[in-house]
Amino acid sequence: MWRRRDSEASPDVVTSILSVQSYDVYTLIDPGSALSYVTPYIAMEIGIEAEQLQDSFSVSTPVGESILAARVYRDSVVMLCGRDTVADLIELRMVDFDVIMGMDWLYSCFSKLDCRTRTVRLEFPNEPDIELKGDDVVPKGRLISYLKSTKMINKW
Repeated sequence: MWRRRDSEASPDVVTSILSVQSYDVYTLIDPGSALSYVTPYIAMEIGIEAEQLQDSFSVSTPVGESILAARVYRDSVVMLCGRDTVADLIELRMVDFDVIMGMDWLYSCFSKLDCRTRTVRLEFPNEPDIELKGDDVVPKGRLISYLKSTKMINKW
Protein backbone atom coordinates (compact mmCIF):
# COMPACT_ATOMS: atom_id res chain seq x y z
CA MET A 1 0.00 0.00 0.00
CA TRP A 2 1.31 3.45 -0.84
CA ARG A 3 1.86 6.17 1.71
CA ARG A 4 1.26 9.83 0.93
CA ARG A 5 4.67 10.80 2.33
CA ASP A 6 6.28 8.50 -0.25
CA SER A 7 4.43 10.04 -3.16
CA GLU A 8 5.60 12.28 -5.96
CA ALA A 9 3.94 14.34 -8.65
CA SER A 10 3.56 12.85 -12.11
CA PRO A 11 2.34 14.95 -15.04
CA ASP A 12 0.73 12.18 -17.07
CA VAL A 13 -1.85 10.58 -14.75
CA VAL A 14 -4.64 11.59 -12.37
CA THR A 15 -5.57 9.84 -9.13
CA SER A 16 -8.86 10.15 -7.31
CA ILE A 17 -11.56 8.28 -5.44
CA LEU A 18 -14.34 7.09 -7.78
CA SER A 19 -17.29 4.84 -7.15
CA VAL A 20 -17.54 1.49 -8.96
CA GLN A 21 -20.85 -0.30 -8.43
CA SER A 22 -21.43 2.03 -5.43
CA TYR A 23 -18.08 0.99 -3.90
CA ASP A 24 -15.48 3.74 -3.34
CA VAL A 25 -12.16 2.86 -4.96
CA TYR A 26 -8.74 4.47 -5.22
CA THR A 27 -8.35 5.08 -8.94
CA LEU A 28 -5.58 5.84 -11.38
CA ILE A 29 -6.83 7.58 -14.51
CA ASP A 30 -4.12 6.70 -17.00
CA PRO A 31 -4.23 7.73 -20.68
CA GLY A 32 -1.16 5.50 -21.15
CA SER A 33 -3.32 2.42 -20.61
CA ALA A 34 -5.50 1.27 -23.49
CA LEU A 35 -7.90 -0.66 -21.23
CA SER A 36 -9.40 -0.37 -17.75
CA TYR A 37 -8.59 -2.73 -14.87
CA VAL A 38 -9.76 -3.77 -11.40
CA THR A 39 -8.02 -5.70 -8.62
CA PRO A 40 -9.42 -9.13 -7.68
CA TYR A 41 -10.30 -7.87 -4.18
CA ILE A 42 -12.49 -5.05 -5.50
CA ALA A 43 -13.88 -7.33 -8.20
CA MET A 44 -15.27 -9.60 -5.45
CA GLU A 45 -16.99 -6.59 -3.86
CA ILE A 46 -18.69 -5.00 -6.87
CA GLY A 47 -21.39 -7.60 -7.37
CA ILE A 48 -21.03 -8.29 -11.08
CA GLU A 49 -20.30 -11.75 -12.36
CA ALA A 50 -17.01 -12.15 -14.17
CA GLU A 51 -16.86 -13.30 -17.75
CA GLN A 52 -13.90 -15.29 -19.07
CA LEU A 53 -12.18 -13.48 -21.90
CA GLN A 54 -12.29 -15.44 -25.10
CA ASP A 55 -8.53 -15.02 -25.33
CA SER A 56 -6.54 -14.17 -22.23
CA PHE A 57 -3.55 -11.89 -22.70
CA SER A 58 -0.43 -10.74 -20.89
CA VAL A 59 -0.02 -7.23 -19.62
CA SER A 60 3.52 -5.93 -19.32
CA THR A 61 4.54 -3.82 -16.35
CA PRO A 62 7.30 -1.21 -16.35
CA VAL A 63 9.49 -3.52 -14.24
CA GLY A 64 9.43 -6.21 -16.91
CA GLU A 65 6.86 -8.53 -15.37
CA SER A 66 3.93 -9.95 -17.27
CA ILE A 67 0.56 -10.47 -15.64
CA LEU A 68 -2.11 -12.68 -17.19
CA ALA A 69 -5.53 -11.09 -17.72
CA ALA A 70 -8.31 -13.63 -18.21
CA ARG A 71 -11.55 -12.19 -16.73
CA VAL A 72 -13.64 -9.11 -17.38
CA TYR A 73 -16.47 -7.41 -15.50
CA ARG A 74 -18.64 -5.99 -18.26
CA ASP A 75 -20.79 -2.89 -17.90
CA SER A 76 -19.50 -1.93 -14.46
CA VAL A 77 -21.07 1.34 -13.31
CA VAL A 78 -18.41 3.97 -12.60
CA MET A 79 -19.71 7.13 -10.95
CA LEU A 80 -17.85 10.37 -11.50
CA CYS A 81 -19.14 13.54 -9.83
CA GLY A 82 -22.68 12.15 -9.61
CA ARG A 83 -22.80 10.93 -13.23
CA ASP A 84 -22.98 7.21 -14.00
CA THR A 85 -20.71 5.91 -16.73
CA VAL A 86 -20.05 2.32 -17.78
CA ALA A 87 -16.78 0.45 -18.20
CA ASP A 88 -15.55 -3.06 -18.88
CA LEU A 89 -13.03 -3.73 -16.09
CA ILE A 90 -10.45 -6.42 -16.66
CA GLU A 91 -9.32 -8.24 -13.53
CA LEU A 92 -5.63 -7.72 -12.86
CA ARG A 93 -3.45 -8.20 -9.78
CA MET A 94 -2.05 -4.85 -8.69
CA VAL A 95 -1.27 -3.38 -5.31
CA ASP A 96 -1.21 0.40 -5.39
CA PHE A 97 -4.60 1.03 -7.01
CA ASP A 98 -8.05 -0.51 -6.82
CA VAL A 99 -8.93 0.47 -10.38
CA ILE A 100 -7.11 1.85 -13.40
CA MET A 101 -9.30 3.70 -15.88
CA GLY A 102 -7.72 3.70 -19.33
CA MET A 103 -8.34 5.17 -22.75
CA ASP A 104 -11.31 2.89 -23.46
CA TRP A 105 -13.25 4.59 -20.64
CA LEU A 106 -11.83 8.07 -21.26
CA TYR A 107 -12.90 7.85 -24.90
CA SER A 108 -16.41 6.63 -24.07
CA CYS A 109 -16.86 9.57 -21.68
CA PHE A 110 -15.80 12.25 -24.20
CA SER A 111 -12.97 13.10 -21.81
CA LYS A 112 -10.35 15.77 -21.84
CA LEU A 113 -7.42 15.45 -19.48
CA ASP A 114 -5.51 18.51 -18.32
CA CYS A 115 -2.23 17.17 -16.97
CA ARG A 116 -1.06 20.50 -15.57
CA THR A 117 -4.10 20.94 -13.31
CA ARG A 118 -4.83 17.19 -12.93
CA THR A 119 -8.35 17.74 -14.14
CA VAL A 120 -10.55 15.34 -16.09
CA ARG A 121 -13.45 16.94 -17.94
CA LEU A 122 -16.29 14.84 -19.35
CA GLU A 123 -18.05 16.56 -22.24
CA PHE A 124 -21.05 14.34 -23.00
CA PRO A 125 -23.08 15.70 -25.94
CA ASN A 126 -26.07 17.84 -24.90
CA GLU A 127 -25.19 17.60 -21.19
CA PRO A 128 -23.40 19.97 -18.83
CA ASP A 129 -19.67 19.31 -18.54
CA ILE A 130 -18.48 17.34 -15.52
CA GLU A 131 -15.10 18.13 -14.03
CA LEU A 132 -13.05 16.01 -11.65
CA LYS A 133 -10.05 17.54 -9.93
CA GLY A 134 -7.62 14.74 -9.15
CA ASP A 135 -5.29 14.39 -6.20
CA ASP A 136 -2.18 16.54 -6.19
CA VAL A 137 0.14 13.58 -5.73
CA VAL A 138 0.39 10.04 -6.98
CA PRO A 139 2.29 7.11 -5.54
CA LYS A 140 6.00 6.94 -6.21
CA GLY A 141 7.32 3.88 -7.88
CA ARG A 142 6.69 1.26 -10.45
CA LEU A 143 2.95 1.76 -11.03
CA ILE A 144 3.01 5.19 -12.62
CA SER A 145 1.59 4.57 -16.07
CA TYR A 146 1.43 1.03 -14.76
CA LEU A 147 -0.14 -0.61 -17.75
CA LYS A 148 1.06 -0.15 -21.24
CA SER A 149 -1.21 -2.68 -22.82
CA THR A 150 0.85 -3.16 -25.91
CA LYS A 151 -0.09 -5.34 -28.81
CA MET A 152 -2.48 -7.45 -26.77
CA ILE A 153 -5.73 -6.01 -28.05
CA ASN A 154 -5.43 -7.91 -31.32
CA LYS A 155 -7.12 -10.96 -29.81
CA TRP A 156 -9.52 -9.10 -27.50
